[in-house]
Amino acid sequence: MTRPSIAGRLWRALRRPTGIIRCGTAPALHTPLSDIRALVFDTETTGLNVRSDRIISAAGYHLAAGQIPAEPDFDLMIDPGRPIPVASTAFHGIVDGMVAGRGGFAAHWPEIYRHLDAGLIIGHQIYFDIALLSREVRRLGGKLQPPVALDTALLYAALHPGHRHRDLTPCCAEFGISIPARHTARGDAAATGALFLKLVPLLQGHGIHTLGEALAFERAALLHHPRRWRW
Repeated sequence: MTRPSIAGRLWRALRRPTGIIRCGTAPALHTPLSDIRALVFDTETTGLNVRSDRIISAAGYHLAAGQIPAEPDFDLMIDPGRPIPVASTAFHGIVDGMVAGRGGFAAHWPEIYRHLDAGLIIGHQIYFDIALLSREVRRLGGKLQPPVALDTALLYAALHPGHRHRDLTPCCAEFGISIPARHTARGDAAATGALFLKLVPLLQGHGIHTLGEALAFERAALLHHPRRWRW
């Protein structure tokens, strides 16, 4: 009997994980913001309930040396195994036919996990995406150790304490960032990456130069308005 290859065993382990799933090693806290390597990540979902809704699209760009690529490193459509609500389709434009036959989350998890190995992810309201991702992994029998994350919505709020909005569109508009494919995982991740690069010099102007300082700084927004950021 032929024994399965190491790669084959790893594939099956990732599709049906057990135990703690760790997402690489984050950069050291003293890493300058201009030097960090991270995955800029976004999802689209069947809704906003982190306990019951499902991921139907995920995309990411690897940021390094202050730049993000023109094309995403991955851009996935995921079949949630159930109808997509009309109200959600009105938001992101994804209908059942666009995900039918694309494979469920289990089929795409190894690809997503490979990119999460960056150890640090950046997103706009990223803790919502992490909550959905953790729930999907739990359905596979594993437990995701949340990756270290920088939330551009929280960073923007900490830099603009008098502003009430946190949506990606007005945050980007302030810096002249257009979002041609708004409410797609691909388009929103690209815009988030551009927004983060615009926020870096503002953070530096406030004395925030390292990853650790940025993580502490964004918590100021979280602690100031905890209900606004609760998922």
